[in-house]
Order: sequence, then C-alpha cells, then structure tokens
Amino acid sequence: MHVLWGVVQALYYLDAKKFPGDKEKPIIQHWYQKFLQLMNIRVQVHGELAQDNHLMVANHISWKDIVLLRSLYSTSFVAKSEIARWPLVGWMSVRAGTLFIKRGSISDVRRLNEQIAQLLCDGERVTVFPEGGTGEGDEIAHLYPGMFQSVVDIEDCITIGVQPVVIIYKVDGKLHSDIPYTGNTHLLKNLWAILAFHEITADVFFTPPILVPRDNRKVLAQKTYQQMQAVLDKNLE
Repeated sequence: MHVLWGVVQALYYLDAKKFPGDKEKPIIQHWYQKFLQLMNIRVQVHGELAQDNHLMVANHISWKDIVLLRSLYSTSFVAKSEIARWPLVGWMSVRAGTLFIKRGSISDVRRLNEQIAQLLCDGERVTVFPEGGTGEGDEIAHLYPGMFQSVVDIEDCITIGVQPVVIIYKVDGKLHSDIPYTGNTHLLKNLWAILAFHEITADVFFTPPILVPRDNRKVLAQKTYQQMQAVLDKNLE
C-alpha cells in the first residue's frame, strides 16, 4: 500500500509545473521516512548537512541507501542505466529526477558530469556513490575520480564543495551480513531478511565539506576517501 501511495505521489507531486521549487518536497520526504519506519530502520544523524548545494558523496551498501538519504535531504541520485528499465522502480526513478549512467562508458561519464554541474549551479544537490557498486559496509572501496569531475569543472557559479557522507547499518550494535545488497542477492529476498529484524540502526555521518582543488579530481577523490574511511574506522572499533 505504501508503494502504491508512492506511485500516486510520483504522478502528482513530482511535477515541476504543479509544484515548482521546494513545495513538493516535504510530502515526498515523509514518504521515504515512513518507508524506513515500515522496515524497522531507526535513523541516527551525526554531524550537519551542509546548507549549500554541495556534491554529496556516500558509501554504497544497499538500495536502502537511497531511501535513507532521501529521507534526510532533497537530492538527485546517479544510478546505473539498467534501473531505468526496471518495472515501476525505473519509472519512479525517472520521475524523481535520477541521473542515469552507462557503466564502462567514458563518453557517458562526461555527459553525466555536465548534467551534475548544471544541477549544482542551479542550486540543487546531487548524490553520487563513486565506489562503483555496493559493499559489505566494513570499508570504503576505491572512489572513482571520474565521478568528481563535475565539481572540478564548475567555474561560472558559486564555489561548490564535496560533502562526504558515511552510512553504517547495525543490528544489535554490530554489522550483519543480511543488510548489504550485493552480488546476486534477490531484491525480495533481501527485503524479507530486513523485515525479519526487530530493529536496524542506520547511522548517517555528515562529515565536514571539502574544498575542491581545481584541476585535480584524483586529489579530491583521495581526500574524500581518507575522510570517509577515518569515520568508518572510528565507529566500527
């Protein structure tokens, strides 16, 4: 029933002509928050979300990451192009303003970075998962520098930085193997496993924004990685 209500909202509230600017965002955000409640996920926020339109860079553990982050702030996400063809989910993702990328295509990365740069200059947030896939949640994988090119290229609008975000899911204070959505795990199987838990704690760490070193995306990616890994190490001790 909640998913069907989401379809209705996607049809009606995700319409820039009817609801320009921020008018549609509170009710959409509430839908994500309710979804987390139905999955018994309790959210704990650490640090402060930057008020400016930074590029948000997060680690990737599960499809739940999108629901979790979208419940906290308004943003566009970057997803693999295959998702656009998924029944219902693809359609809702398109309506929500998701940016799609063809994995392994250098030209598509260039196109995507141009889109991201334009959105950031227009005052919108964009969230990327530059690890290139989901992990177990116990470490930060290599961050692909190409996903940082958009903020390096921006010159014609206000100064935009990167805000690293670290997500940690725990059950009874520990990581659990049923939480990540990796490999060949079926979506429904993963959802069923999640619903079996009495409670899942999702810690979201908004770490200090990083100023962009013009002309060097590799340095930016490395600084972001170090900051994210330090937070993860501290909170998994």
